[in-house]
Amino acid sequence: MKSIRIHTVDQYIRQILALSKEASDFCIFRGQRVKAPLTPSIARYDLTDSIPQVEKRMLADLKRMGKMLIGSPVTDDWELLILAQHYGLKTRLLDWSSNPLVAMFFAIRDIDDSQNPSYVYAFTGDEGQVFDKDNAMAGQKGGSPFEITELKVLRPSLNNERIIAQSGWFTVHPYDQVQNKFVPMDQDQEVSESVTEFVIDADIKAKLIDDLNMLGFNAQTMFPELAGLCHYLNWQYLRAPSL
Repeated sequence: MKSIRIHTVDQYIRQILALSKEASDFCIFRGQRVKAPLTPSIARYDLTDSIPQVEKRMLADLKRMGKMLIGSPVTDDWELLILAQHYGLKTRLLDWSSNPLVAMFFAIRDIDDSQNPSYVYAFTGDEGQVFDKDNAMAGQKGGSPFEITELKVLRPSLNNERIIAQSGWFTVHPYDQVQNKFVPMDQDQEVSESVTEFVIDADIKAKLIDDLNMLGFNAQTMFPELAGLCHYLNWQYLRAPSL
């Protein structure tokens, strides 16, 4: 995995443009406040039971117990996974964005964590790895997200304001039955060559946050609801931490 140290927004954009020219079909981005394996949230727990079985039970309970809260019927496991991820349930999905500045915002938004570097990851690949949620291989062999055997990239339906504002995409991670775990992208030999790491030093975060705000990337635009606006105003007037 290639690693590049970032000093300015301008340099970051130039690096991204150079990377995108080398990309096969797509380039997506993920911001992380700390250096951590590129694994979905459910993989970060040490469970005695099989993680996929726990995941399925959690989703089944969400569908059963949240029926009145969900509203419109959930038609398939893909839609249920995206809904669960959106509201904070731990799943096999990992959040990405097609916009590199969105990823940078999520990497550096917590100004209370300014003593440590932050990271943006870029993942490139070909169209064969991508499918739209609306086409999600429904009715075909291997159409379930629980049956995939290799990493997939999910382009979701633009059916909620956050996904639209954040240009949201997801990676869908297979469970390795031999190793009994989700293998981190940055440790997977077949995948890691397509991942680039951008390192953002602590001492430039405040300046980058101001620059991103000038470009229209802040808590208000990333979280288009009242809570996002309030957090933006807290930051603007008090320099309080973002969401």
